[in-house]
Amino acid sequence: MDYNEIVDRVGYFREKAGLSQRELSQRLGYNPQFIETIETKRVQLKISTLLDICNIVGVTIFDFFYLGKKYNEERKEFLDLFLSLSDDKKDAVIKLLKSN
Repeated sequence: MDYNEIVDRVGYFREKAGLSQRELSQRLGYNPQFIETIETKRVQLKISTLLDICNIVGVTIFDFFYLGKKYNEERKEFLDLFLSLSDDKKDAVIKLLKSN
């Protein structure tokens, strides 16, 4: 994943949360054009800002990087359930999936 995709995901999750660039900028405590400057790549996105954005739009950093534009609740539920399994059960699920 490159920087352009990260910035695209910021816009995707911002829109999914129903926030304008201006509103997200203000919730972050910056000037109203701040998110626009990130999404148009005129300034670099800091990791701390990305974490704050994820918090505001209601996604975990895991969801941000691993689900991205393919984000949907069914996949999230599946991943959450899978991650809660014991290692033995995870291995059994993986073996079952590979057998199909």
